[in-house]
Amino acid sequence: MDSQEVSNDNTTSVAGTNRVEQPDFAVRGLELHSNDRFQTGMWRWKILGRAFRLMEQLELNALIFHEVDLPDWLVYPRAYFTDEMMHSRWPVRRENVENAKAHLREVARRASRQGVRFFLEVKEISFPSELTELYPGLMEIDGVVCPTHPFWWEYERTKYRELLEDIPDLAGVIVSPGTRESKLSFAAHACTCERCRSYKASDWYANILRAMYEPLHARGKLLIVRDFTYSRSEQNLIVDACSEVSKDIVVALKATPHDFYPTFPDNPRIGHTNGLPQWVEWDAWCQFAGMGFFPVSIVENTQHRLRYCKRNNVTGVWFRADLETVSESSIFNSLTMVNMFAGGMLARKIEQDLDSIYRAWLTYGVADPMKSESEQSEPVSVRPEDMDRFQAFMKASWSVMEKTLYVRGLNFNDGSCQFPNSVDRAFYNMLVLHGREDWEPGSSKRVDPTEENLKVIFAEKEQAEREVVRLPGILRPQEAQLPAELRASLLTILELYQQYVRGFRHCVVACFTARKAAGSLAAADVEAARRAADELAAYRREMAGRLKNTCYPHYIYSFFALERLDLLIADVRQKMAAIVGKP
Repeated sequence: MDSQEVSNDNTTSVAGTNRVEQPDFAVRGLELHSNDRFQTGMWRWKILGRAFRLMEQLELNALIFHEVDLPDWLVYPRAYFTDEMMHSRWPVRRENVENAKAHLREVARRASRQGVRFFLEVKEISFPSELTELYPGLMEIDGVVCPTHPFWWEYERTKYRELLEDIPDLAGVIVSPGTRESKLSFAAHACTCERCRSYKASDWYANILRAMYEPLHARGKLLIVRDFTYSRSEQNLIVDACSEVSKDIVVALKATPHDFYPTFPDNPRIGHTNGLPQWVEWDAWCQFAGMGFFPVSIVENTQHRLRYCKRNNVTGVWFRADLETVSESSIFNSLTMVNMFAGGMLARKIEQDLDSIYRAWLTYGVADPMKSESEQSEPVSVRPEDMDRFQAFMKASWSVMEKTLYVRGLNFNDGSCQFPNSVDRAFYNMLVLHGREDWEPGSSKRVDPTEENLKVIFAEKEQAEREVVRLPGILRPQEAQLPAELRASLLTILELYQQYVRGFRHCVVACFTARKAAGSLAAADVEAARRAADELAAYRREMAGRLKNTCYPHYIYSFFALERLDLLIADVRQKMAAIVGKP
């Protein structure tokens, strides 16, 4: 199948003319998540119904279900687990597989009726835990499953042959072979057997991709290989392995390298995929900019990213609506829905007035982030005279969030927009886990704890506090013609937002002063770090009182995880005590 032909609506009529306009991207998708702990939106028809209606409005033509081990929910596989064996040994898993398979068949049928292609997004290698009971030899080192055992290549072929037999309406599979999040990962280097020690990463990637490509290609389905890697060298291995296996493979790149960081540069591999077709994904929900709860617009950023994609011959783009690790939260109960409108509208036509995107979203309606996803009623339209305020507010809010969760463009937060729980963890987040240095050499120098840098860093956090205090005056929710409950929710969010920004300022000051003191051993620096820890402790006590006896959705409390502050405060104090040699 030609990846350029996935779209069913490559042209659109322009009202009032006879001209036919090509969309800027043939493939325009929406992604929903799940995992094996939370039965999230992709399993609930209330959310799927909203998703299909939204896709119709935005003319999106690809639906993507993302689950790390989703094939294990859909096939046994029968070649290894007979029906008799499943009945007698693992009956609950058997029924779960049959139920999930029936659900996805219906999703595929409904997608097809709407002209939408249906894809699964997975991480490989995945397998049911029962498999190691049948094949204990897969653990050459006790307790560690070996990712280079030759068994896996045929297992993957078999699994995907059966998957396509059982759900024939799938358009293809998106796979992340380079991630450390899969059940069995070569990148994690967990197995230390002799074969693993001598195995070339390039050979491993080529083997796993070939094992998936062959059954997919035989049925005319696409294999899309997703770049979810932690370094430039790993990224290059993945793209080069795709070229080795087939020129029909689509390379899927994130708009920014490694993950969806709005402050990061464009992914440098976009436009350089060895001639393979390329799609790009972007996060509308804002995992790394408030996790969907805090109101953030990245509309302008999205336009920039898509312009870059278009210049570099990208043919498909898709946009994430939620995250597998958070239940009851998605764009459907978030003000970040504006970013999905931006993705859908700009994917059809990049060069357009961005005011039209904000107005389309506000006409569609705003949700109440203080209510969980399953509690949501229909979104509430905003009257035209209030739209300018909402637009200005959402843009101003991104300016606040950028200065809150990032330190001079480097990701300071703990990945789930939480406070760091130690000084070392904060710097690990910035420099290693979410490291920017590999993609922008020299960027890490901006967060060296020098006197000059600290002045800039602390000024950035103080500016975020000044800006967040101005947000209520920009939005003025009490003046908007909205239900009283929604107005009250917006006011609560704005108040929590101020506390959140203040908390991150305290964390940044505590972490950076402690790191500076650890380097200088100067008494004045030690005293500054101790003072910062005391101020953070005072903030922690204040927030404990603020949150006491409240009844919010669970994800709100995760942003103010006080136990993390306890650990950070203790860490700073212990480090300073060690410097001066006092208990």
